[in-house]
Amino acid sequence: MAARHGLIWFTLALVAGACGSSAIESGSAPRSTVTAPSSTVATAVSSTTSPDPAAGATPESVQPGPSTTLGAPTTITSVVPLTGWEAVDRYLQITLIRSGSSAASIAVMRGGELEHAEAFGERVPGDAAEAADRFRVASISKTIAAITALQLVEAGTLDLDAPIGPLLASDLGVGTPAVGVTALTIRQLLTHRSGFAQYENLFFRNEVESCREAAVVGLTQSLQGTPGGRFQYSNMNFCLLGIAIEVLTGERYENVVRREVLDPLGIDGMRMADTFDVGVGDVEHRSEEGRNYMEVLSAAGAWIATPTDLVAILDSIDPATPGTKLLDAATLVEMQTITVDPPEPVDEQDPTGPVTTTTIPPDPTSGYGMGLMIFDAEDGVAFSFGHTGTLDSTHAMFARRPDGFTWAVTVSGDSPASTRDLAKIVDNALVLGGFTDGSYVVVPQPLDEG
Repeated sequence: MAARHGLIWFTLALVAGACGSSAIESGSAPRSTVTAPSSTVATAVSSTTSPDPAAGATPESVQPGPSTTLGAPTTITSVVPLTGWEAVDRYLQITLIRSGSSAASIAVMRGGELEHAEAFGERVPGDAAEAADRFRVASISKTIAAITALQLVEAGTLDLDAPIGPLLASDLGVGTPAVGVTALTIRQLLTHRSGFAQYENLFFRNEVESCREAAVVGLTQSLQGTPGGRFQYSNMNFCLLGIAIEVLTGERYENVVRREVLDPLGIDGMRMADTFDVGVGDVEHRSEEGRNYMEVLSAAGAWIATPTDLVAILDSIDPATPGTKLLDAATLVEMQTITVDPPEPVDEQDPTGPVTTTTIPPDPTSGYGMGLMIFDAEDGVAFSFGHTGTLDSTHAMFARRPDGFTWAVTVSGDSPASTRDLAKIVDNALVLGGFTDGSYVVVPQPLDEG
């Protein structure tokens, strides 16, 4: 496997000006005194008395401003390196909360075992966030839907390649579906190869009230591409997948997920939420009044969960770790295989013109499987995979790394600017904690950020 290499950027440098402060200004009480940036480690600060002003400062000390008391001993600030999870937490708190987000949380597994979980900021104003609090997970919901659908395929309830369009049209009362809709399959929905447009306004601009109303639009409007053709990321695919699961099981989608995924993993508390639906233990995500995108997204993006829930779900499709696996080995391979665009037809050429040869491209090293982003693959084997999720005031990501680490981070707020930056932030945090050397980085695709 060829590991990805890149320069490690250290956001701690951005907070160098905070070194004179005595507390971290975030939504929650600081867990220790302020950090001083370092090129390799996070640091804590304590005050001592200089034994000899003539000796000067050392790399382990930072000289403050002059004393206001004549003859008083000079006070310096000792820099105590933070390591391990304390360094990881400090880095995340500074990078996410000090940058403007109201809450964030992380969970990390190593070798299939939960090693760390922590939260920062405030769940709601005045109430500190805890690791057991639930955040929006946005498009990570697609991985949950894919696992559920593939379990039903293994059980014989769903067929990956049987036409599903007529069944969906009948259930939704669509008498005349658009050309191509009757050929739709579960496989095409799972891989974003159905031909649907992105429908950003439909899902996010209050044009409809529910996923079912959005689905009617999807089935009656002309497809943008040919079913089974080119990749086009669209929430419509997983909105329809949730409806298909309900039609074929006769149960509410949320109940099917609970039976097939959550209960076997011992997860409780996860639920599908509306846009303005903050219960006990739920983190508030700010949105403009009147928005309804959670209701419209449904299976495509309406779950709320803790990072601990998320790493358990991702670990359940990791064949390299022990523990409960929700899918058979062959199904896992299929889910984690990058799908590719079909070859373009070659125009007929003038017989007297140049001869055209067909070159078979190498296997892709990143792309999309079934409800799963493949961050790194070689010879058809996925080494790193997961998903991102982006909504108003929401950034979420989970990732499996080839070195045994599986992590999830959820954020309420607008920092970082791009959800994909969470990968760099966690990569850096693991280096600062001494868990990795920075030689491998996770590089997600910009798929769900509109």
